[in-house]
Amino acid sequence: MKNLTLSTLIVILAFSGVNAQKFKYGHIDGQAVYKKMPEVQKADTLYTKFVKQLEDQIKSMQDEYNAKVKEYQDNEKTLSDIVKQTKVDEINALGERIKKFQVSAQTEAGKKQKEIYEPIRKKFDAALKVVAKKYAYKFIIDKNTLLYFDDADDVTKLVENQLGIK
Repeated sequence: MKNLTLSTLIVILAFSGVNAQKFKYGHIDGQAVYKKMPEVQKADTLYTKFVKQLEDQIKSMQDEYNAKVKEYQDNEKTLSDIVKQTKVDEINALGERIKKFQVSAQTEAGKKQKEIYEPIRKKFDAALKVVAKKYAYKFIIDKNTLLYFDDADDVTKLVENQLGIK
């Protein structure tokens, strides 16, 4: 019992010491700052172009697939059994290639997105850290996730200045 009381007292004193410290909190509209970064507009253009190329390729493959299906349906009654089977096998193989390409395209799009946006995210994070240290903030929270905040602690402009955004 004596150990429990002593342990409780130590924990209370430890937490009271933490509470006695004055933490400086700030908040930021990270999304707004991120969108203002010139690198983001360039990255958006690059990524959109990359995804468009993949989508165009999928559409082209899908058009080819649809044409083969239509041709088969139009000529089915006049085809011999062996030709029918060959056409069905071709259509099925093309369908499988399309599925594989779609999976690969999604994977490649994810890799490309990370490759393009990761350096920008790192630059943003570095600027945020500089502002936090320079102005002695212990915590900076994105205000888009808060239910209430006091505008007096908004560090958005400080981070924009650090990034050179006007």
